Amino acid sequence: MSALLQIENVSKAYLQPNQGLFNRQKTPIIKNVSLSLNQGECLGIIGESGSGKSTLGKLILGLEKPDHGKIYFDGHEMQTRTWRKLQLQRQLSAVFQDYNASVNPYFKVAQIIGEPINIYTNMPKKARQQRIEQLLEQVGLDLSFYHRFPHEMSGGQLQRVCIARAIACNPKFILFDEAVSSLDISVQTQILTLLTDLQKQLNLTSIFISHDLTTITYLCNRVIFFQQGEIVESIDNMAQLSQTQNSYSKQLLESILGF
Repeated sequence: MSALLQIENVSKAYLQPNQGLFNRQKTPIIKNVSLSLNQGECLGIIGESGSGKSTLGKLILGLEKPDHGKIYFDGHEMQTRTWRKLQLQRQLSAVFQDYNASVNPYFKVAQIIGEPINIYTNMPKKARQQRIEQLLEQVGLDLSFYHRFPHEMSGGQLQRVCIARAIACNPKFILFDEAVSSLDISVQTQILTLLTDLQKQLNLTSIFISHDLTTITYLCNRVIFFQQGEIVESIDNMAQLSQTQNSYSKQLLESILGF
């Protein structure tokens, strides 16, 4: 089976702040990372804050360019003219931690969800309205939310709107970057249940970035432990999670799950 997402020896570094004119020293954030993801898989990437997880996510989404290495999506190398011309960007989507910053506060829910539909499709107005209503129902919101503004919703409700927007154009891949960590525990469980249902319904391929291993074990069938910009261990069968060998992985497991 050919991988939907293929990352080959990717590295990324950033200039250190407050340097002199002639000092251009860079700090490596992502260090020679390689991984692959097949259609229908959910891969968890776990690591402490500052480990480089979110930077890797930006590289995967094409929001940042790698300094070295290559990223392929559906057989096409990203950051090329072919990638831009084929509009393959619509096949990748994302849900981020800060749902408030992820939406325009002056947009109503229908505008938020309809944004990618307007950008990537020529769907007629009536069909677009029906699609938005369908998406609201799919994420567990009734039609009364259609004309609401972000400030008129709870955090969990707004994150559901962000999820509806993420699946609006039927993407092949979604990246979830700490997508539930800002929510209350009870709301987290509701959103995770929703994401599990959507993965089954839509055969989603996804990466779930988190510092919370419990969240990843709920959703994912594979997990990567990430430390200081490197993959230190990969578990391809969640049933073998307690058999980790790396000391950092073991430390995370002991602190969270009590293994």
